[in-house]
Amino acid sequence: MPKETFSHSSTTTADRSQVWSALDSPSTWEGIGGVDKVIAPVIDKDRRLRGFSFETSVAGRIYLGKATPKAREESRLMAWDIQNSEVRGVTTVRLTDEGPGTRVQVTLEVESVGMFSSMFFPVIAKAIGSGLPQTVDAFAARFD
Repeated sequence: MPKETFSHSSTTTADRSQVWSALDSPSTWEGIGGVDKVIAPVIDKDRRLRGFSFETSVAGRIYLGKATPKAREESRLMAWDIQNSEVRGVTTVRLTDEGPGTRVQVTLEVESVGMFSSMFFPVIAKAIGSGLPQTVDAFAARFD
């Protein structure tokens, strides 16, 4: 099946703890990783985001999907397994110190899940990856 990987980094003057806290907010994921709208977030008793359903719109069609935890290293890395009817993959956010601030790196790995979706995968992948630099930069800039 076809696969694509997209990645973008941006830097903010905020420290890692500030940026990390935002990653537990469901609204943070709207626009990052091909997620247009978060639905039914799962938040544990410690206020950590543990999963969510989402909507993604591609070429005028809305796809419903699910994000489940893949990896979590407090203040360093949050990764989600993502899947909808057309694609599956992993969205990873890695935080590292950058001088007094924080570097935010977002990587999206996506692949088609069936023969039918394989035919349209270039369009789907382009839609998912095309806005990544702008959304990562906007996320980082909101702390400055």
